[in-house]
Amino acid sequence: MTSISPLSRATPAAAPASSATSAAAPGAPAAVAGAPVPQAGESTVVSLGGAAEKPTTPSLVWENRFRSASSTLMARNFTDQAPAGRLKGLGAELLKQVAYDGADFAQSVQQAPAGVDAGTYDMLVMPAQVSQHGMGDNQFKLSITTRSGVKVDLALDAGDNSIAVDVRSSAKLNDAEREALRKLADAFQHSIDGLAEGRIDLGGLTQFDSGVLSSVDLKAQIKLGPAETQQLQFHADTRQRTVSFTGPAGSAKIGVDLSQPASWGSKEQQAKALNRYLQQVDQAGLRGQGNGNMLGMFKDAFTAMNSDYGKPAPRAIYLSDQDRALTTGLADFTASMSQTEVASNPMRATEKDTFAYELSQKTSITGHTQLDRAITQQQQSRLKATYHEPIKADARLALDLRPESQNYKFVSIDDSASSKTSIGYEKGALVQAALAMQASQTSRVLTYTLGKLKDDHTTPSAKASTRDLLTTLEPERAGLPTLDGDQRERMLSKLNEQIFLQSNPNAIAG
Repeated sequence: MTSISPLSRATPAAAPASSATSAAAPGAPAAVAGAPVPQAGESTVVSLGGAAEKPTTPSLVWENRFRSASSTLMARNFTDQAPAGRLKGLGAELLKQVAYDGADFAQSVQQAPAGVDAGTYDMLVMPAQVSQHGMGDNQFKLSITTRSGVKVDLALDAGDNSIAVDVRSSAKLNDAEREALRKLADAFQHSIDGLAEGRIDLGGLTQFDSGVLSSVDLKAQIKLGPAETQQLQFHADTRQRTVSFTGPAGSAKIGVDLSQPASWGSKEQQAKALNRYLQQVDQAGLRGQGNGNMLGMFKDAFTAMNSDYGKPAPRAIYLSDQDRALTTGLADFTASMSQTEVASNPMRATEKDTFAYELSQKTSITGHTQLDRAITQQQQSRLKATYHEPIKADARLALDLRPESQNYKFVSIDDSASSKTSIGYEKGALVQAALAMQASQTSRVLTYTLGKLKDDHTTPSAKASTRDLLTTLEPERAGLPTLDGDQRERMLSKLNEQIFLQSNPNAIAG
């Protein structure tokens, strides 16, 4: 039977990753008396001796005879996991292996060809026949660049009949670099497991040690069905974070600008702002009947990209408490998602169910000194969607080519919202502060009975408001008493609650 015993993390003896002459096979004893050493392209059978035993697990054939903990895990996953789970734990283990010795490593495994009896052998090594790199349906490629310019590339893939891993480093890693890689091991694994489960889990990869590493990139694809894949591409450095993903449900793209840390608020303010933006996504999903799984992945990605930005360096211009009351505290971003169009009514193929949503924030901080600073922040959202729904809320749609099935409403949604805050100073004195908000919603409903259009109704709704905040921030300008410390803190907190987007026109005050 195939037996892979626990091993040390890496081969003690250094050897090129592509060589098939390493000292021991995964799971093999440290030394096997009389075992042949394969030459390039040759097959090798490593014998354990003893009586033949009927295998109870798949007979495995390997690319190289490398002794490592990751090879042990590959063998276990091949036997115990379905193809979708064959990278379980392997990403973390491989990155820890790099951190342990910094050496290049390559290995692939697959089931032995039909007719090969490996019952008396620990493993088969067939370099020319086994290399499966890049052949699996599930693939992950992680690239990490250090501050010193060293690039480390990890590739993992798994399919119905193979698992393959490959690690390459452009130069020798120092101790600090290996430790920074080790700290990312669990985050890398979480990203693999998340995508395999239909989630986006990238928060840990954004938290790399920026004092040692300069960037982290991830490319991934997961097979969801016979002809369906989920693909993802992620990048993070000290200036930006970007992620895009696409699959059968649709596509999304998020970019976060880290170049203006003066606008970042406290952790508490950022958490509140993130929650408000996620509420906007939920409201759009309900109004446009968005796909729940797609919205969930979008929210996961948006949350991960706006996780801890790190500690900002001191700046010549910083924001005061009242400046922060007029800003969200999050880094600027652009985010968009679009669901795959569905023609759910065979009688009218042009009536497609769609959902497209955009959300963004842009901040401008100008001025030469703290005394003449000016801050402007713009938030925007846009929703466009179309969907079918039954005429009666308790009815069920079953649209087909029969006239009696054609009793439904076809709804078109077109919404937009914006919020703009601005505040400015001259010689340290507040000279301008304002809040402008706008929201519009348009719903068009086509009602069909037995396939005949019976009603076409459009409902528009819009509202805009502009508020001068000078007397709110400095009530003495209007002859009112000056606020004490507690009163001022409550006023700023209330004002900050009012700056966020309102997608419903009825929610806009004034």
